[in-house]
Amino acid sequence: MKLRPILVSIIVLFLYSCDDGGLLIEPDISNRSVVLLAPADGVEVSSTTVFFDWEEVEDATSYEIQVATPDFDNTQQLLLNTEDSITFKELNMNVGNYEWRVRAKNSNYSTEYSSARFSIVPVPNFSGNTVLLIAPQNNLVTNEESQLLKWNSVEGATLYRTQVIEIGGNVLQELATQDTTLQVTFTEGERIWKVRAENGIETTLYTARNILIDITNPNVPQLTAPADGSVLNSQDVTFEWTRDPISGSNELDSLFVYRDVNLTDLVIKEQVNSPYSTNLDNDEYSWFMRAYDEAGNLSNDSAVFNFTVNE
Repeated sequence: MKLRPILVSIIVLFLYSCDDGGLLIEPDISNRSVVLLAPADGVEVSSTTVFFDWEEVEDATSYEIQVATPDFDNTQQLLLNTEDSITFKELNMNVGNYEWRVRAKNSNYSTEYSSARFSIVPVPNFSGNTVLLIAPQNNLVTNEESQLLKWNSVEGATLYRTQVIEIGGNVLQELATQDTTLQVTFTEGERIWKVRAENGIETTLYTARNILIDITNPNVPQLTAPADGSVLNSQDVTFEWTRDPISGSNELDSLFVYRDVNLTDLVIKEQVNSPYSTNLDNDEYSWFMRAYDEAGNLSNDSAVFNFTVNE
């Protein structure tokens, strides 16, 4: 019978932890292990760009990955020590011996490290190298036409060739540099930029990333309801408007509702879709809309409509 109070306490703690306002107790993952996929233990990698991959661990929220040379027992240099939620990483490395390890974590627990040793051997042919792109990030959406492209150097390279192409494959720009950075001005639209290394005799394959340049402001929303000067006999108010979309990055609408005609007493400022319904007190209101897009462009403000709620 003495166990009953303990059991009740455990049940209460469990119910509290599951409540939205209570503590979140994450599962214990300490007895699980991370399965390393590549590079496997003992392999020789004939590329200076190494792609690290491992399997996802259930209930883990992040992974700590470390890379050392020549190994963790005799560490001369810790080349990588980072934590992220993804299950892969890429790193540009020199010829030599290495060990890498990963452990899974959540807010309360972590697994043991899983580790593997590998070697990077000289690339048999220059063309077997890979250009590792650094910036801008893949699938960047921006309204800045001028971008500084960055990539890691390739041993033996005397030149880097960069192309900017349309999605359909038409080459818009082709530039060459001996540096590992290049300032490029993009034209508006979906573009692919890619870089390859050259040594005068051989070339690597191109490495590519996507970018969306959008410099066009969204159209101004056209207000429809509540109509200007209208008197509503219900506190349930539905806002409606129209706007012709423009191709490019995703477009969104913002609603601004004020309790005065001077637009000083802000009641609602929210990203919304038409129609949008809310509850308002009896009073006089002014409202307008503004559109913006994922690239950071803004429309002009719409007309300002006034209405009264008088239930």
